[in-house]
Amino acid sequence: MLVPVHPQTGEMWRPSGEAVAVPLEASLWAELAFPPHRTRLPAVGGLPTGVERDDPLTPHPPTRFRPSGEAFRHTPARTPAVREPWLRKIHDLVR
Repeated sequence: MLVPVHPQTGEMWRPSGEAVAVPLEASLWAELAFPPHRTRLPAVGGLPTGVERDDPLTPHPPTRFRPSGEAFRHTPARTPAVREPWLRKIHDLVR
């Protein structure tokens, strides 16, 4: 059983019965025993006016996503499907 240690006297609280006492700093024990009111559920709606977020937004990439041209050229070249006329035409145009 976690028990607080008095911050000034250093005396450990004694539990009743045969429970084994594990000393813990009083402030940490109080935080565990009486946690502050925090909701773990997401808030509904936006932030109130004048309140700013303290976590930064995810950065946007500097350019739009473009697949690697080299990977696009070499991947079909290693497959038997490149012999199909429609895929061979695309492969030759990209090359």
